[in-house]
Amino acid sequence: MASGYIDARGDGVGDVIEASVAVIGSGAAGLTLARELAEAGRSVVLIESGGFDLEGQTQNLFSGKNLGLPYYNLSSCRLRYFGGTTNHWSGFCRANDAIDYEGRPEIGLPKWPVDHDEVDPYIRKAADSLQISNEFFDLSQFMHKVGMPTDTLADSRSKILETKVFQLAKHIRLGQIYRESLGQRPNLAIYHHLNAAHIQLAPDGKTVTHVDCVTLTGKKVQVKAKIFALCCHAIENARLLLVSNDVVNTGIGNESDHVGRYFMDHTHIFASKFIPGPNFPLLYDRRFAEAKNLNINIGFKDNYLRDEKLLQYYCRFNPVYFDEDIGDSLRRVRLGFYEPGDVSFLMDVGNILRDIDSVLVSEIGTKQSMLPYPLPDYYEMEHRLEQAPNPSSRVVISDRRDALGSPIADLHWEILDEDVRSFSVGQERIASEFAALGYGRAEMEEITPELVKSRIAGHYHQIGTTRMSDTPADGVVNRDCRLHNVGNLYVGGSSTFPTAGYSGPTMMIIGFAIRLADQIKTDTSV
Repeated sequence: MASGYIDARGDGVGDVIEASVAVIGSGAAGLTLARELAEAGRSVVLIESGGFDLEGQTQNLFSGKNLGLPYYNLSSCRLRYFGGTTNHWSGFCRANDAIDYEGRPEIGLPKWPVDHDEVDPYIRKAADSLQISNEFFDLSQFMHKVGMPTDTLADSRSKILETKVFQLAKHIRLGQIYRESLGQRPNLAIYHHLNAAHIQLAPDGKTVTHVDCVTLTGKKVQVKAKIFALCCHAIENARLLLVSNDVVNTGIGNESDHVGRYFMDHTHIFASKFIPGPNFPLLYDRRFAEAKNLNINIGFKDNYLRDEKLLQYYCRFNPVYFDEDIGDSLRRVRLGFYEPGDVSFLMDVGNILRDIDSVLVSEIGTKQSMLPYPLPDYYEMEHRLEQAPNPSSRVVISDRRDALGSPIADLHWEILDEDVRSFSVGQERIASEFAALGYGRAEMEEITPELVKSRIAGHYHQIGTTRMSDTPADGVVNRDCRLHNVGNLYVGGSSTFPTAGYSGPTMMIIGFAIRLADQIKTDTSV
């Protein structure tokens, strides 16, 4: 292993670690920030809770409970080892739209302290680091590059629809990609198996003096630096700020009661069927697009979102090639293949054989170069949405403690009526526009609050909880991602995003980490 990696459990590690900049967490934000600062010659220490593989004892430090709507298991939806959650990231990327920054208070979306044009150069640098095509930022060029004509887009025939494409990054396992090069940096020390437990403020509460860290073996270490950057995920960033409450009793940065609030994810539900006609554009077929390493969705143009006061919404069309009875038969045959045969098994086989063509298409797929792509029996409509910021959707500090003795954070995930309304209006307008364009017809389910709450799921995109704002009254960090009232503490990651926007956060996290690095370079230039 490269010499820059230090196991904090070892005898050679003293009670104090010092550097110019201390970065807590080695996920997309932390790795990017540490790499950028080290390349600029800054003295950096990077603190990582885990090692280089998944370890149960470390991972179980994420042991919070879900108190609100059902959410993912909190012990597994974020990974606690080198590279963080990029270790199971799927790699789909897209930059936020300009409308995502502008703020629409009529539906509860605050304005970002930065705008699209200011952030765009950093997002392009992030895209380059992920080996994403430059044409990615121009839909017409991008469609041409992948051999898909733009005249098949609904955009050219509809006044309100807009096609939005996610591209699959090539460099996604950041811990593996940068492990060797980061370990060879003489000005970067990476301490693994070391957990941040408490952020210590000076008595006046205006600066951080050190971070108390501890290993699972019980060793205690103080990390001292001029600048600190908290680059964990949305729940952990908020947890550390809230539990570090010995100087400011409400927690660091929480004078206005915003820390831990506005937890968001990109939500989705499955509802309604769309029966395609012969003119249905195949690029909106999820399987067809994924065969080209793309995620192509249909949403709305910015002016329509503004006029109708809608959250960012888009729809995916998931092909279904046989009815539910055949699907049930197929599952039973799979499970019972090696069991003693009976009449029901033979009936299931017969049921499958009645529609064997559809089964083969669904199970094996067809290659476009060999056969015409078959239209499915219908599409299951998948509705995706940016979640409206909700102060009641929040991180809650429990009275339970983890193996380190630190308070455990629970999650109370909640949505608003605005989320339900945008799901409902989005479905109705996509279905009516596609029908008017001759693409087919929809069999609609009514989208009610009860339906949404019974089917809603996230995308593992944890956003909010330490949001950016122009003033301390409205958020936790300023436009530079520095805490409003703490001069040397920054936060990296999607916890700083005021809104969820349209796109998955990882490329945006990397872009904002590059931008944060530029700010910290300035702060440490003297």
